[in-house]
Amino acid sequence: MENMNNNLKMSGSGISGGGKYNDVFISGSGKITGDLDCVYFKSSGSSKVIGNLKAETIKISGSSKVEGNVEVKDIKISGSTHVIGNLKSENVSISGSTHIDGNLYAQEVNISGSVIIGKNCEAECFNANGGFKIQELLNAGQITIRLGGNCFVKEIGGEHIDIRVNPMNNSIFRKAIDKIFNTKAELTTDLIEGDDIYLQNTNVNIVRGNNITIGTGCNIGLIEYKDEINISDSSIVKDQKKI
Repeated sequence: MENMNNNLKMSGSGISGGGKYNDVFISGSGKITGDLDCVYFKSSGSSKVIGNLKAETIKISGSSKVEGNVEVKDIKISGSTHVIGNLKSENVSISGSTHIDGNLYAQEVNISGSVIIGKNCEAECFNANGGFKIQELLNAGQITIRLGGNCFVKEIGGEHIDIRVNPMNNSIFRKAIDKIFNTKAELTTDLIEGDDIYLQNTNVNIVRGNNITIGTGCNIGLIEYKDEINISDSSIVKDQKKI
């Protein structure tokens, strides 16, 4: 472990107290006890922060756990990360496995891995290509989801909502894998409410919006629409009404 020019580098197994640093690099097994405030945090090994983590940039390619809140401008996760508290960021990019016990607040969220959010996800733009689970509300202006597995969210609210099956899931190989392991690329939720909505492979109790298009593979209890509605013959809609 080195601490030079207000930088912290942990390349072996070590423990350090929290505090303010410029750059923090962890490539071994590192534990930081206390709140950490830095400009740049990079972990390519196994890291644990017992406290809150605040930074300008965070890059995680190993295994990391933060036993507090994370506040950062840009965060990129390609490894495995567990945040006990809330994650607040301008830009979030996740291609690994991430578990956030609290809320996720961001301007832009890009997910191509696996994410579990214990409470709400609020963003300006939410893009997901893979599997995710949000225990409460997903709220974003622009929501684009390309289903790559089983997805769940309690409720969805937004302006423009586009939910479709990832084109890769239509391949013969992928269909064979899904059949063997009894999996399906689909989203399950109680409520979807927005201005312009397109849905595919979605199970939902209530859909409410202005312009609604229901593609293939949906199972819907009730649709409430204001302007236009289009429904695929291969989807099930139990009831619909114009409001």
